[in-house]
Parts: sequence; C-alpha cells; structure tokens
Amino acid sequence: MTGRVVLLGLLLICVAADANQKSGMMREPSCPDVKKILVCPLKFDPVCGSNGNTYANECLLCAERKTTKTDILIVKEEIC
Repeated sequence: MTGRVVLLGLLLICVAADANQKSGMMREPSCPDVKKILVCPLKFDPVCGSNGNTYANECLLCAERKTTKTDILIVKEEIC
C-alpha cells in the first residue's frame, strides 16, 4: 500500500512538472491591428522574442514585427 502511495505521488509530480514546461511555450503577441505608426508606453515589462532579442515590452516587440514584417513570437516574459 505504501509503495502505491509513493508511486502515485511521483506520478503527480511528473505530471505537474510536464504541465509547467508546456506553459513555457512560445506565444503570439497581442498586437493591435494598426495601419500607422505604433506608439508604445515607456513601461518596462521585458519579453524575450523568438529572434533572441529582448524587448522592453510587448508593444515594442509588436512594433518590430510591423517594421521588419517578421513573425516574432514571445518565448518568455523576461529578459532573454
């Protein structure tokens, strides 16, 4: 009985660790559909782009996507 409890506990830990890893997947930034120049706030909330660059905030990543016409995704919400 004790062995089953330990095994079940280890299984739950593995499932939780796998779910935590999957939450770190890349995501599409929420960029507004604007035709003109995008004006971004000066708020520092760094995001790491899939191109390896750190952007001060998600808006600046969106501006880079618009300027370069590249599909940059957010890898993580912190400095690269």
